[in-house]
Amino acid sequence: MSRLLCAFLLSMAASGVAQAAVTKCESPRDTLYTNGPCPAGYQNVTGSMRGNVTTVQKSAKIRQDEQAYLQNRARMSEQIQNWDARQDEADWRSQNTFWNQCRALESQARAAERAMQHTEYWSYADRYRDAARALRTEQYSMGCFF
Repeated sequence: MSRLLCAFLLSMAASGVAQAAVTKCESPRDTLYTNGPCPAGYQNVTGSMRGNVTTVQKSAKIRQDEQAYLQNRARMSEQIQNWDARQDEADWRSQNTFWNQCRALESQARAAERAMQHTEYWSYADRYRDAARALRTEQYSMGCFF
């Protein structure tokens, strides 16, 4: 990586790009290159540098392209957040609908079981029993467990 950086800097120096004074500052943890004096906690080690560091200013076109990219990225991020919010809402509605269907099946099954116990005719009791079994089977197949 440092060889690549050196090759880039040498090619920039050869191309006639304006050179600026750069200060190399080091701390026990990292190295910092700056145009001004070293900040607190850093030591100036510019004298140990070999060669020159060349800085290249960004053109107006590049700044404009960067700004357009950042605006586009912000729009996309907002659009994705909106999509996620709509999907969360749809998931919530779907789950709410499922549990309402489960409650309706439970209510119908209990009504059929009560009717089966309170009827005076065996033929009606058989019909209510079959209806209650069908409702409980439907609950089981849907995954409704209370």
